[in-house]
Amino acid sequence: MIQISLPTPWVAVGPVHVYVIKEDPVTLIDTGVNTPESREALVDGLKQHGLGVKDIRRVLLTHAHVDHMGQAAWVRDQSGAEVWLHPDEVGKAEAPDWWLEGRDLALTQAGVPLPVMQGMEEHWQRTKRLAIPLNGGWLPIAPGQRFAFADRVLEAVHLPGHALGHTGFLDPASGLLVGGDHLLQGVTPNPIMEPLPPGHPAGAPHAPGRALTLGLFLAALESVAGMPVTQVLPGHGTIIPEHGKVAENYRFRHERRLGRMWDRLRASATVYAVTREIYPHVEEFNIFLAISEVLAHLDLLADRGKAEIEPSPNGWVYRSRD
Repeated sequence: MIQISLPTPWVAVGPVHVYVIKEDPVTLIDTGVNTPESREALVDGLKQHGLGVKDIRRVLLTHAHVDHMGQAAWVRDQSGAEVWLHPDEVGKAEAPDWWLEGRDLALTQAGVPLPVMQGMEEHWQRTKRLAIPLNGGWLPIAPGQRFAFADRVLEAVHLPGHALGHTGFLDPASGLLVGGDHLLQGVTPNPIMEPLPPGHPAGAPHAPGRALTLGLFLAALESVAGMPVTQVLPGHGTIIPEHGKVAENYRFRHERRLGRMWDRLRASATVYAVTREIYPHVEEFNIFLAISEVLAHLDLLADRGKAEIEPSPNGWVYRSRD
């Protein structure tokens, strides 16, 4: 498994790691953002191992955030490679109407003021340039699907939470897990808000139009902690040798944060009001990440019967229940 690090435009995010399997069929896992710097780094990284973009026969995507799938369409067009992605990532990969409408509804219910939503939209439009649209030219990954090579297989492992269709790729023989953004050393991934199409089973009971992201993430942590993993090859940062400790740390931190959120809700508030209290200085896209973080925790409190919700003209109001 060859790791190639590609630059991103964000200092806080840092480089993104993509992975190459040189065995037949040559496979690239994740692709980086669509920038000249990232493309040059990918071409140079492949060249160091005797490969070119045209040698790639298959692209596996962990999820559809732009730092992971931004160049996938370019690689496909250059090489004729198959591109594989979990179908629950279609909202981010192709931005259908239901996804955009669900996103705006969730932000309205969170009490986000219109000028802030407009600022987010401007940032999203700029960020879209960092990914070439796949335009339906991809194949759906099924959980448990096995991708064969000459001397190994990779098994697709569904790990939702940070992204609804987030998928890791496990080599059962070696115990290596290409984990995307599910487990990161020293960083807790955001459970980012996810709109859902009608009837999707991952919906929050009180808000079926969006996923219960933190509940999904905690369940996926429980699942991955019990897997026979020797190392996690992450999307960012250093390789993780003890994945169970990282997963347990995540669970502890989220449960502690749930307790603190519950205390805050003794004085009822909208998601946006709580977000501004906890993260008073965040701007642009970081506002969306912060709102997603708070919304995920308040939704899980409501799902557990620890908070109640009341609609208001300024957004849904959450308050704690004993």
